[in-house]
Amino acid sequence: MKKKLVANKTSRPTGARLMSQHKKIVKEFFATLGTPSVALKFFAPVARQHNPFVKGGMDALMESIASVQQSTTPQFEDMDFAIKHVLADGNLVAVNTELLNSKSRPDEGGLRQVHLFRFGPKNKIVEYWDITQQVTKDHPNPANAF
Repeated sequence: MKKKLVANKTSRPTGARLMSQHKKIVKEFFATLGTPSVALKFFAPVARQHNPFVKGGMDALMESIASVQQSTTPQFEDMDFAIKHVLADGNLVAVNTELLNSKSRPDEGGLRQVHLFRFGPKNKIVEYWDITQQVTKDHPNPANAF
């Protein structure tokens, strides 16, 4: 007699489905960046960040991001943040982002970044890295940053 395989509704997603969930979580995280207390919900309590310019844990990093946003807003009222690429491999998600100082004046420069997230149990981020490159008004490459 053959046993009938029945999907366990409580089983955890694996493979492509899990990576898709991780990508969705990271996109949700970016949508909450202006509110550090909300952004922190995506991280495990023991999460580590590797930004060499921020002393402390994830709470210090979120406060630093909010502070930069607040200090830049008066100078450039139409800043524009965009997610350009999202890649997932196993428990890692990489995101390429662009922050224009001015959407109406893209020649004002901005930042382009690569963020790397490592996921742990319960779909929580347990480790975070970021690499930032400043894009200036006088960049010599006509192809621009994106």
